[in-house]
Amino acid sequence: MFRKIGIEALKQVTKRYARKQNRWVKNRFLSRPGPFVPPVYGLEVSDVSKWEESVLEPALEIVQSFIQGCKPTATPIKMPYNEAENKRSYHLCDLCDRIIIGDREWAAHIKSKSHLNQLKKRRRLDSDAVNTIESQSVSPDHNKEPKEKGSPGQNDQELKCSV
Repeated sequence: MFRKIGIEALKQVTKRYARKQNRWVKNRFLSRPGPFVPPVYGLEVSDVSKWEESVLEPALEIVQSFIQGCKPTATPIKMPYNEAENKRSYHLCDLCDRIIIGDREWAAHIKSKSHLNQLKKRRRLDSDAVNTIESQSVSPDHNKEPKEKGSPGQNDQELKCSV
């Protein structure tokens, strides 16, 4: 009984790990293509009984072609992209103090972990500043008006004497 539960749990975490890997590859290599991004090839892995002919042989052929310096017969995966997007647009992120070139890179930066952490930090600092200002304005000494001694002319004379 425990063996079946263990096997099912292992299958579940393996599927989760595979989905996480696919998401990472898609985000890292396919969503933001650039000059240093290697080509990514997709292989059909759904049928385990055809592993050698659908996974092993095509993978070995791709690796061999790279070793020999020629182009593989398989075509790499390409993500569809909008032709209207500007690849040379200039964006300045004041929050992260970075310059981002390209609409796709900008969209990826806005969703990135480092940008979101900077945004969270800024919001926390802003809320702390607002709380500090509010606490100062609520203090009893702040609301009291200073008491004037004598007439307004007398205060002017005191200032002149002190100078």
